[in-house]
This record gives sequence, structure tokens and C-alpha cells, in this order.
Amino acid sequence: MTTLTIEISEKAGKTLADLVEQLGGKVISVKEDKKQSKAAKKEQILKDLEESVQFVKQHQAGKVEAKSIEQLLNEL
Repeated sequence: MTTLTIEISEKAGKTLADLVEQLGGKVISVKEDKKQSKAAKKEQILKDLEESVQFVKQHQAGKVEAKSIEQLLNEL
């Protein structure tokens, strides 16, 4: 099976997705416009940052143990 990545207008995307499914294909992903994509990326970055801050606070309180720089470098 072949996988294609294409960029088309939103209106044409719905029609093309229907056609692909009628031909027995499968639409794996439909990406929204770039503005929504940027908003989603920003939201993910803020979520990741909040998780990092919470981890640092837990580490400072002695509730979790952080990896050493050597351990992190060895993972690479």
C-alpha cells in the first residue's frame, strides 16, 4: 500500500477524503490550517512546560529523584 501526503484546500479535502474511502483507501490524518496547528503546538509547549515545573518542584521537595547529566547523556 502507498501513503501520500498532500496539501489542498479544506473544501477539496472533504471531497477527496470521501473519494479515497470509496476507492477502498483509508484517510489517516486530516490536518487543520496552520493557525490551528500553531495554537495546538503552543498549547502542547505550555503543557510540557507546566509538567516540567511540577517535576522540578517535586524534586526540590524530595518526592522524586532526577537523573544525573551523565545518565541523560548515556541515553543519547
